[in-house]
Amino acid sequence: DKLDGKQLAPELQQTGIVALGSLVGKLCQQKLCDLQEVERGTETILRGLGGAKEESEVVTYLLALGNAALPRTIPTLLEQAEEAPAAVAAAAISALRRFPAGHISGEVKGAMRRILHQQKRSYAQTCRLAAAELLLDTEPLPMDVINILLATKGMEAETATFLLQKVQNVLH
Repeated sequence: DKLDGKQLAPELQQTGIVALGSLVGKLCQQKLCDLQEVERGTETILRGLGGAKEESEVVTYLLALGNAALPRTIPTLLEQAEEAPAAVAAAAISALRRFPAGHISGEVKGAMRRILHQQKRSYAQTCRLAAAELLLDTEPLPMDVINILLATKGMEAETATFLLQKVQNVLH
């Protein structure tokens, strides 16, 4: 019904959009990305994201994109991660973390570094933490590890401890 443009109850629509993202992701994992239905589902998610007005709607569409994990949506996720309000940015970074390491390019890592070091603007602690985790989980450069350790100085004790543990796991 959603794909045909029918209006649904908000809860049903949100659940359906997130499930649609999962379905698109599963079909693409099975090398069926070229199916018309997959393309239609992807376009529905992207169009919905573009037209979403409420923060909760945007987060729902970002969850769907994370479930789909389509490389062509990475630029959209990066834009949301760097430019959107805290909850939306955190959802976008979370969606990026669902991608295989091979899709985490230098461009993605650069955006995560900017978020971690708050170069464009001030980011919520959750966003900075998620950015640091993405960097640590995807073959971090030695300089990334050093910069993350330095960034813990200005973080809350629990967050800093969590990141220090993460760094120790990476080093082992």
